[in-house]
Amino acid sequence: MNNTQSNWKIGLTLSLITVLFWSTLPISLKIGLDAMDAWSLTWLRFLAAAVFTFFLLLFRKRLNQFKQLNRTQWLWLTIAAVMLVGNYLFFLYGLEQTSPANAQVLIQMAPLLMTLGGVLIFKEHFSRIQMFGASLILIGLVLFFNEQIQLMLADTYWLGFLMMFTAALTWAIYALIQKHLSSVLSSQAILLFIYVFASITLLFNVKTDAFNGLTDIEWTAIIYACLNTIGAYAAFAEAIKQWQASRVGMVLAITPVVTLFFINLFASLFPELLNKENIQSIGWIGIIAIVSGSMLASMKNQRKKDKK
Repeated sequence: MNNTQSNWKIGLTLSLITVLFWSTLPISLKIGLDAMDAWSLTWLRFLAAAVFTFFLLLFRKRLNQFKQLNRTQWLWLTIAAVMLVGNYLFFLYGLEQTSPANAQVLIQMAPLLMTLGGVLIFKEHFSRIQMFGASLILIGLVLFFNEQIQLMLADTYWLGFLMMFTAALTWAIYALIQKHLSSVLSSQAILLFIYVFASITLLFNVKTDAFNGLTDIEWTAIIYACLNTIGAYAAFAEAIKQWQASRVGMVLAITPVVTLFFINLFASLFPELLNKENIQSIGWIGIIAIVSGSMLASMKNQRKKDKK
């Protein structure tokens, strides 16, 4: 039994932690974007993550990992960095054009693209029950976000759609490269390079005056977004190292459902900052389909293998 199969429980747990982080992120970003531009906010998130990860690896004496990379691996690492920077920027620009819930509908193309890449590139096997689970997720997403999808098809939402599709595509490419490099670098080392690369390349267009006059709530939202970057990508990177990329992608498919829960909870507590998202009866059917499909796609095959 290989490492991926034996550590599926760890991979599932880390995937769920990633869902928790990513489902609360759009709320903090929406508040943060009311206070500063997307570019400056993205730079600050990467800078905070770079500083934290650097001292973490320094403390663990693991900064020498990069010495073993060849030119091709350095190239792949650079491409991964460019893709993740693009994901951050396009997601924020897309979020400016739509609501947090709608953004999560569109960004769900990312784990689905990663799942497809895992099957096509890494030859990860999908059983019939897992294919059925994946189909349930797609059906559930359509049912759950029926009204939002109708709105997104309107002309005013096309720009947001294009931004989010680009964000999803760049993220999927980054995730697959991360999976490829995990055999030669630790997940934290890969992320450190990406964070430093992003902090340097984005610095030239940062608007320093964007940090002036922020309210306590805005600072809280921005700080949480920075901490979210550290926690979410640390959990995600380790998840795809411990588990198959296609399985992680299926678990991440429940993110929009959890997102809607947190949006409505936050809107109930702070109605002046965020509007509620209403769930119709057909939406609840979608919720059941998404959660059921995610469980089937991510766990069924692993249980069979563990019994052998």
